[in-house]
Amino acid sequence: MNLPAFVCLTVVLLNSASVRAAEIKPKLGQKGALLLEEKFDGAQLPKGWNRNTGKLTVADGLLKASEIAADMHAAAFRRPLPLQDAAIYVKFRFAGAKMFHLGFDPAKGELKKQGHLFSVIITPTRWSITEHNDKANPKSTNKAHAKAAATFEKGRWYELLLEVKGDDALAQIGGIESLRATSKDFHVKKPGLVFRTGGKDTDEVHLDEVRVWELK
Repeated sequence: MNLPAFVCLTVVLLNSASVRAAEIKPKLGQKGALLLEEKFDGAQLPKGWNRNTGKLTVADGLLKASEIAADMHAAAFRRPLPLQDAAIYVKFRFAGAKMFHLGFDPAKGELKKQGHLFSVIITPTRWSITEHNDKANPKSTNKAHAKAAATFEKGRWYELLLEVKGDDALAQIGGIESLRATSKDFHVKKPGLVFRTGGKDTDEVHLDEVRVWELK
């Protein structure tokens, strides 16, 4: 059966998009069970997503997050999901926001430190894998184990795959050299995903898809 040219073109474009989405594969291990898949197709914030600070809305099939100046804190939101060794895929774009974080806290009782564990920190001009300071120790500071200059254009979609297995973390974004870091604390159990973004009240970061797998 002969299909109209525009139908053929649509099929080719859809297939190309699928190939691009499948290009980033884990390097620290193999995908196990799918723990979470979120596409934000509904009209409300999906069950389990918690706003700590900032503004969080779902519209047009996207999760949209922005800072609120009155909070005097970056916008922060979480998705509880007990995990340890895992691969996390996030499709995101900057819509004015000045930074975007994806990271973890240590599960209660896993470490003596207070505060966050580590994050992939992305700005329009650079990115890093940064281990966060111990809030109980005034002398403790954040440590960027891996960092690089990179350009993240406003309005352009990017696909991030963050892996953590044992003491190792690896972050990949299509078309950009990957980052890898090691720390003795990365292996701990984690209660879920931690997201942060910042900028003016109207500056947003958008998430289109979030998927999480066990990493074997």
